Amino acid sequence: MLFAGAVCLGCNDQKAPPIVASSSGQSGYASRYPDELSASRGKIDEYEGKSRQMMQNFSNYPEDLKNPSWSHVATTYELADDAGKSSAYVERLQEVEGTARFFSDEKDEISRSVAGAASYAAKQKGCQDVDAYGASAHALEKSVEKQLEKRLRERNEAQEYIEDNQEALGKENLEKLRKQADEISYVSYMTKVGVPQTRERMQTLIDEGSSIKSTLDRTIEDAKTVEADAKRSNADKAAAKKRREKAEAAKARVDSEVQQAQHVMEQIEERSKKLSDEYDQAFDALKKKVEEKQKAQPEKPAA
Repeated sequence: MLFAGAVCLGCNDQKAPPIVASSSGQSGYASRYPDELSASRGKIDEYEGKSRQMMQNFSNYPEDLKNPSWSHVATTYELADDAGKSSAYVERLQEVEGTARFFSDEKDEISRSVAGAASYAAKQKGCQDVDAYGASAHALEKSVEKQLEKRLRERNEAQEYIEDNQEALGKENLEKLRKQADEISYVSYMTKVGVPQTRERMQTLIDEGSSIKSTLDRTIEDAKTVEADAKRSNADKAAAKKRREKAEAAKARVDSEVQQAQHVMEQIEERSKKLSDEYDQAFDALKKKVEEKQKAQPEKPAA
């Protein structure tokens, strides 16, 4: 029985295999690998920079509000902090950020399509010389931003609390509180979730380095074979050349990107802890300010 128990414990300690297989054997992924690794490194810097910039605004939050119920404000801030670390918020944030990246990348093409449709509809109704691109592109961009903001707020308990306590918080404060809650949740996410997740992603990429180089070598050799094959069409040879050049460019960057990522990984624990501590200090200072406001000013009577 003791032996069986030890075996079970040993089994429990084993790491479960990943559900999703690595793409390191795929030529397209391997060619994008240096950019992926570079983007992960950049994400750490981005989170640090954005977090510290936004944390500087925390101390001004209470001063921007006019005679609210400070106990309700305190609850709003606490809920915003909790939301940033919650699975519901994180899942929706990643969805929103992915959509925003897609729209940013494809904005010009989408805007042209929308403007073309608007111009055609206008001309069908007798309006000539209509240039709908500028107006429609601006309206489309603002609409997308507004809807993404709405979708993210749906997963933030602080936003629901604001809606449910409008009188106590003061209607003139609502929009400011919504934006404050957005910022607190996002900084909470970046410092407590975003950096650790990016660290894990970076380590996974580093571990793939050797496999990536093998894939790129194979891709280059396969492309050369196609290019040298007299039986292949010019189109096939052109495609192979393009694929080879892309793989060669990626291969030339792999070692450098891995070394830079490894250097970041050597520092990441300390950087992550420092950023997390800075957030805790900034948020604690914000809560203290609200407590002082609450003590100095009598609460509004319940409605």
